[in-house]
Amino acid sequence: MINTLDTIMNEYYQRIEIYKKMKRDVEDIINTLIEVHHIKISTMSLRIKTEQALRNKIISKNKYLHLEDITDVLGCRILTLFETDVERILDLLEQTFEICEIVDKRKKNKPNRIEFGYNSVHMVVKFTDERCKLVEYQKYQDIRFEIQLRTVLQHAWAEVEHGLGYKSYYEPPMDIKRKLNRLAGTLEILDEEFESIRYEIALYNQSMNKVEKILKTDINKESLTAFADKSELIQSMIQQVAEKYNFTIVHDPAILSQQRLVAKLNFYGYQYIHELNHDMEQYQQSILAIGEELSQKINYDISSINYYSPILWFSFIPVIKNLLADHEASSDNIVDDVILEAFKMNNDSIFNFFMEHRPQ
Repeated sequence: MINTLDTIMNEYYQRIEIYKKMKRDVEDIINTLIEVHHIKISTMSLRIKTEQALRNKIISKNKYLHLEDITDVLGCRILTLFETDVERILDLLEQTFEICEIVDKRKKNKPNRIEFGYNSVHMVVKFTDERCKLVEYQKYQDIRFEIQLRTVLQHAWAEVEHGLGYKSYYEPPMDIKRKLNRLAGTLEILDEEFESIRYEIALYNQSMNKVEKILKTDINKESLTAFADKSELIQSMIQQVAEKYNFTIVHDPAILSQQRLVAKLNFYGYQYIHELNHDMEQYQQSILAIGEELSQKINYDISSINYYSPILWFSFIPVIKNLLADHEASSDNIVDDVILEAFKMNNDSIFNFFMEHRPQ
C-alpha cells in the first residue's frame, strides 16, 4: 500500500500543472456550449482534488495502482435551474467529449420507484481523439474526469441529506425515513412546477405578438413593452416628434424601468393594457403636445428620442389632472389646451426630471 500510495502521489505532483491547465480549458469549453445554446444555469464549479483528499481516497479504497485509475482528480459540477436543462446539457456533453461511463442516479427515472431522494447524473468523460490532435489538448490524451449534473433543488436535497449523516451510521427508523421521503417528494414536485411555470411563461411571451392578447394583459414591463411595439398611436406620435425636431429614434425599453412607469400607472389606477390604451387615445393630442413642448427645450442638447417616451409623456397627465381638480371642467373632460397650459406652468421640475433620464 505504501509503495502504491507513493507512486500515485508522485504522479500527482508531476501532472498537477497539466490538471490546472485542463481545468481552465474544460471550463471554457463547457461555458461556451452553455452560452451558444442559450441555457441558463445556476452555477458551474470545477475543482482539482487536494493532496490530502487524494491520499485519503487512495488509502480508503485500496484499489488504485496509478493516478489514471482515479477519475475524479478533476471534477466538474453543473447546477441547472430546470430539470429539462439537465438533459439538454447531457446531450451537448455527449457530443463534445468521449463518454467513458454514465451513472444516472435520478430515482424518478427508475421503473417501479416508490421512494424519493438523491437525484443526479454522473459522467466520466475524456477529450476525444479528434480534439487531442490539436496541440493545445495533446497532453490531455486519455485523462478521464468527472462531471456531475443536477438541478439546484436536487443539489439542496443532497447537501441536506449528507449533512444529516444518517447514511454513515445506521439505518434510520421508519418514521424518519417517511419524513425524508415526504420532503424529497416535495422538492421533486417543486422541480416539476418550476418547469411547468417556465413553459407557461414561454407561451405567455409568445402571445405578446398578438394585439388582442396584449390589450387584455395586466400592465407589467413585458406587456408594456409589447404594447408600445405594436401601438400605431405610439408609432405615429414618436414619428411626428422625431421628424419635427430631426431626432433619431432609439428603442430602449429600459426607460420603462428607469421611470418606474409600471408602478406609476398602477398607482394612477391602470391595471390592464386596454385601460392605458383607451386613455392614451383619448388624450393623444395632449400627449403629443407635451412631447413637443419637452422637445423644444432639448432640441439643442440631444439628437435622439426614445421610442417609448410617449408613455412617459402620458404619465404626466394624471398629475396635471389632479392639479386642475378645481377647474370648471370635470377631470374626465379637461380639454387638451388646458392640460398643456397646466403642463407649461408646472413643467420646470418635470423637465429637469426628464433631462436626467433622457436618451443618450
